[in-house]
Amino acid sequence: MRRHVATIFVLAILVGTAVAFAETERLKLQPTPIQESFVQPAFSPACACGLARSAIRFRLYRSNVVSVRIRDEADHTVRLLVEGKRLARGRRQFEWDGRDSAGRRLPDGRYWVVVHLEHGDRTFKLPRPTVLDTVAPRVRLVSYRPRALRTGERVLVVYRVNEPAHGVLVVNGQRVIVTYTKSRTARLQWKPQDPGVYRLELAAVDLAGNLGPRSPVFSVRVRPSA
Repeated sequence: MRRHVATIFVLAILVGTAVAFAETERLKLQPTPIQESFVQPAFSPACACGLARSAIRFRLYRSNVVSVRIRDEADHTVRLLVEGKRLARGRRQFEWDGRDSAGRRLPDGRYWVVVHLEHGDRTFKLPRPTVLDTVAPRVRLVSYRPRALRTGERVLVVYRVNEPAHGVLVVNGQRVIVTYTKSRTARLQWKPQDPGVYRLELAAVDLAGNLGPRSPVFSVRVRPSA
């Protein structure tokens, strides 16, 4: 009798293992439930710009009951954006304002988006974090030349920023150039169109949209072309 019980027990384990293996292989052959995910790389609730909220997008392969959470680097849930809501297949978009469930602003840092699908009981951590960054970058003028030129010539400005950021050239109080490099040391060129004395300033805008303070004014004199 004991031998039969042991045999039945072993057979049950083998059958259960085979079923689990078959189910795992079946799931592998199915399309990924979440596709084309995107998380805003950086944002700043303090920037008063288009990057004040983190955009979150993904495509559902099929309709499901979905929960979307924001977790910090300690893997604690700090915000529940969606709880047990049935969503149709297709592209879904959400936004996060950098606040926790109680409405408090969270500290700067990296945060992760975690999506749970009730059908299939599967949880996905989206591959890229979003960085909450409210600290504006600082810029320093390295050099510029020439200080006197003629119309049609260009001024070359070399600057340095303390973090990856785009340089901004301000001429007589108006922004005229925004670079698209994230290098710490970079250069830009500006070509004045009319004679006169121009007051130039530098600023920097980081990847989260924070615009930093302007540098001290530096001037160039432009003479009419010969």
